[in-house]
Amino acid sequence: MALGTFVTSTMGIHSQTHALEQISANIANVNTVGYKKVETRFETQMTKFNEIGTDSHSFSAGTVDRRMVDIAGILSPTGSMYDLGISGKGFFVVEGQNETLYSRAGDFQATAVPPSGYKAQTVTYYKPTDGGVITQSSPATYFTNASGYYVMGWNYNNDAEAFSSAFEPVIISPMEYYPGHQTTEMSFKGNINAAATETQLLKFPVYDSQYNQHSMMMRWEPQNDANTWLVTIDIDGAAVSSEPIKVTFDENAKLTSPVPSTALQVAWKNGGSSTISLDFQHFTQYANTLNGEVLAQDGKGFGTLVGTSWDENGVLNATYSNSTSIPVCKVAIAQVQVPNMMEAVSGNMFAYTENAGNLEIVDLQNTLTETTVQGGKIESSNVSLEEEFTNMIVTQRAYSSNVQTFTAANEMTQEAIDILG
Repeated sequence: MALGTFVTSTMGIHSQTHALEQISANIANVNTVGYKKVETRFETQMTKFNEIGTDSHSFSAGTVDRRMVDIAGILSPTGSMYDLGISGKGFFVVEGQNETLYSRAGDFQATAVPPSGYKAQTVTYYKPTDGGVITQSSPATYFTNASGYYVMGWNYNNDAEAFSSAFEPVIISPMEYYPGHQTTEMSFKGNINAAATETQLLKFPVYDSQYNQHSMMMRWEPQNDANTWLVTIDIDGAAVSSEPIKVTFDENAKLTSPVPSTALQVAWKNGGSSTISLDFQHFTQYANTLNGEVLAQDGKGFGTLVGTSWDENGVLNATYSNSTSIPVCKVAIAQVQVPNMMEAVSGNMFAYTENAGNLEIVDLQNTLTETTVQGGKIESSNVSLEEEFTNMIVTQRAYSSNVQTFTAANEMTQEAIDILG
């Protein structure tokens, strides 16, 4: 009986010591980004031993640790473009040292060191100069966590104007200049004065093959038929080979031709040529003032980089001085069925285990989910100091009780020995 008391109290002391260690670790990491607290639970253990041929059983307590990965910490604003937080389920996917891990800690940083096992990338952009346009390249900047693991996702391909299908370390360095786009499509809206007897002039911006802006002059000449006009187009710095365009309206002042559009052939004096599709369908003909504007066009001039920002789908967008915004990269989110069964490793990262259930790599931009990415925020630890100090008091009292039990059993045994001696 005494032996069982020693075993039980000793295991109780060890169990409470272990629980106190976990509480201490939680308190030490209260300010650690993305840290997930550990709760120590106790389970009954039964030990069987023989004493002078008699089978006895000793009941004691063992420990079971449970890391509370599924409890999110508070998202705290930092204002840094290098910080990301996840609202909802999921982990950032990070890769390094020949392994793939998962983390909620979004205090990332930039590095110019290319990831091992991947080809070093460059960012190519077109820069306007006095002598024309030159092509320049600069080394890519990557996204890593505090442990040096690279953040995974998809990079934007500017030539294809779409995200690459390759799952790879994301590049967070945008082009210094927006490459521009020559005008190939234009649509207009406005009104041509039906009462006019002389040529009416409208002017619109248009961009050549080197993304320089030119003025498009549109001359509307009235014909004998009050609903018919001949439109002649001239562009400064270019030769236009197209014939005058016949434009007609019905009795309700709505355009009837050309529908849906007409093509304009342009040869630029600085080299290159363009075919511009012109959409007149939003012009009207009423007997009032003349007005017109570009409703939409795909032409853009050069723009210098103004800034970058993250959207809720984990897409980093670059904004340029010509009001253009283009994606740079998109971070991936991993989701598992049972997050608490992930295996914790150093640096607030987790390794996938089969006990965690199915693992899915999610593209938030193309997936219906409540999970979002918050730029300029980081997830704090989910440790509550009040709760940990309460647990510490309970653990300390349980530890003291086990010590007292061991001491009492020891004194009883010693007294029995003295009597028998």
